[in-house]
Amino acid sequence: MLVNNEKGLRHATPIIYTDSFKTIGGFSGEIEDGGRKSKFGKKDLFTQSISSGLAEDSYISAYQPSGRYPFTVRYEYTVNYKGGIETFPVFAPMGAVNVLIKSASYTLDLPAGTEIVSYSHNVQELPPVHTKDRVQLQWKVEDFQPFKNEFLMPPGTELVPVVYVAPRQFEYALTSGSQSDWKEYGLWLSGLQQGSDVLPESAIAKLQEITKDCSSDYEKLKVLYNHLRETTRYVAIELGIGKLKPIAASEVERSGYGDCKALSNYLYAMLKAVGVPSVYYIINTKRATLFPGFTSTGQMNHAMLAVPLRESGDTVFVECTNPRIPLGYRHEDVAGHQIVLIHPEGGELTRVGAYADSLSRSTQRADVLLAADGSADFNVRQEYFLDLAESFFDWDDMKPESRQRFLTEGFKMHPESFRINWNRDNFDSFTPGQPFCPAESIDFSFNAPIYGRTENGRMFVPVNPVSKKMPTQKSARVNDICIPAAYTHADTTVVHIPEGYVVESMPDAVLLDTPWACYSSAASSSGDRVTIVQSISFKKYRSGKDTYPAFKDFILKVNQSYDSTLVLKSGGK
Repeated sequence: MLVNNEKGLRHATPIIYTDSFKTIGGFSGEIEDGGRKSKFGKKDLFTQSISSGLAEDSYISAYQPSGRYPFTVRYEYTVNYKGGIETFPVFAPMGAVNVLIKSASYTLDLPAGTEIVSYSHNVQELPPVHTKDRVQLQWKVEDFQPFKNEFLMPPGTELVPVVYVAPRQFEYALTSGSQSDWKEYGLWLSGLQQGSDVLPESAIAKLQEITKDCSSDYEKLKVLYNHLRETTRYVAIELGIGKLKPIAASEVERSGYGDCKALSNYLYAMLKAVGVPSVYYIINTKRATLFPGFTSTGQMNHAMLAVPLRESGDTVFVECTNPRIPLGYRHEDVAGHQIVLIHPEGGELTRVGAYADSLSRSTQRADVLLAADGSADFNVRQEYFLDLAESFFDWDDMKPESRQRFLTEGFKMHPESFRINWNRDNFDSFTPGQPFCPAESIDFSFNAPIYGRTENGRMFVPVNPVSKKMPTQKSARVNDICIPAAYTHADTTVVHIPEGYVVESMPDAVLLDTPWACYSSAASSSGDRVTIVQSISFKKYRSGKDTYPAFKDFILKVNQSYDSTLVLKSGGK
């Protein structure tokens, strides 16, 4: 591959993951720099353990090439599998913007009669080549142009070439299973987990003691969720059988850490110890809908726990890797997603319930006490709901300077004497059988030495203290316009006019109604106050690149409205 600059270097770096089921066979490479060639081999690889003691012999090996730009890197290697194979390596030759694929191919050489499950996108699938006892399956990509990073573009998984393949019947880690459908795969995964939910008797006795006063499944879940929060931490393990089989609950209880599988299994074991049933499940947090026909864990990236509450009929989907997420809330990487529940009798494909679009919203009210010299004191109240409140789940862990930066990012002035007056949330208020939407309210104040600009007896005051500018592009649009989720933001700004000034002009009212969003802005005056109310509501929307001129015109009009000013004139009573 040709490396033109430093940004391209990481794409030319070979990175190989190995574990107790995979080892590096041969490895060789060559760098061509201005006609000079230098070779590198297996002995030049830097290898480091990444197991953290939780998976068997998990390592990462890499080599970083160097030369005078531009230079060419070629390398090839083999990976030897032992103990069987549950999914073949993913073919994804393009992983970033500004990368050109001149030619790439993927070949699987398999014993004749081997059945597969697969999913491919943006590649050409060639006819299989049969010999006496072998079959070759091949996919190729040629002259695939770099994709461009644009505002509100489709997800990268749609734009890049990719091939996922797994054997329909497989052997792995001294076990055998089927990926014919999710039921069969779930049956194998359930068997793999057998025995991993056993806790020491001393631990069971402690769990029963701390839940003895609980009168419902939910009360027990809440106590044990807090126990999980206080006694464990998350560590990622993605290799070897550790990427599929949870670390034993007894080991997590002893060590105090685990990955998503281990922590979900640990909570499963704790709930079982106090008589509360639950179901382990697997999910892809990046895509709401799984690849059709590819019934393999190769497309999953996370494991969680579903707890059906017998007293209310609710099912609580529990995120065990971050116990600060409120119980009863389906966070944005889970709500609306397909999942596979893992039962002893097999897997069950289902979908987690989504929330109404109207719940995703935020508001801000800013009271601006303007002084005659253009300085101002601000008192601001912000409110966040549903997924927009998720940034506050870890609020207690944030440093003061990080909190200020988060709350005032984009403000059109430099805040001084910043102070948080109060904040409130409802994160601990879920009641089984009742609708629940996370909400955060926060009130803060600060001073801005320069806010209104004075000139020739007039003061020009921004009608919105927060910059809402959305980006536009001058070049032709390449990708579809894709707004993945609906949300609403509303601003109310109340400007208290200083003595000696009167309103000379206010910004015009604006009302825009489009297929992708609605925007409104209106200003009113009463006594020594001017109130400006601005609101934008985006819809879940997708359209072709040919609609971009109209979309861009909408953005420019919204940006212009947010940037408008209130003009005050001195000499008033």
